[in-house]
Amino acid sequence: MNNIKKIREKRNITQIRLSTGIDVSQETISAYESGRAMPSAETLVRIADFLNTSTDYLLGRIDKDIPLKQVMNDKIDEDINYLLNNYACLNSEQKKDLLWFSEVLKNKQ
Repeated sequence: MNNIKKIREKRNITQIRLSTGIDVSQETISAYESGRAMPSAETLVRIADFLNTSTDYLLGRIDKDIPLKQVMNDKIDEDINYLLNNYACLNSEQKKDLLWFSEVLKNKQ
């Protein structure tokens, strides 16, 4: 959980401020950062939300500190690229059908 300390310090946030922000003790934050304790999944999400980063970064699964907003935008970009690639593979008639169907879905209550 070394990344908790890295990102906390990068954001100029003290252990006390983080601990009050996620409703745990300062000693608990210190234990997380030193590896003496591991946060629960729920607490890990609260830490990530408070520090505006991903749980994957905090867990060391990825090397980049990516703000949550960018993570969401990246997922949206993936979905849009997927749809555009599928659209590009369609013939003219299929493209018309897809556009018609997208209007139906958009207007569906």
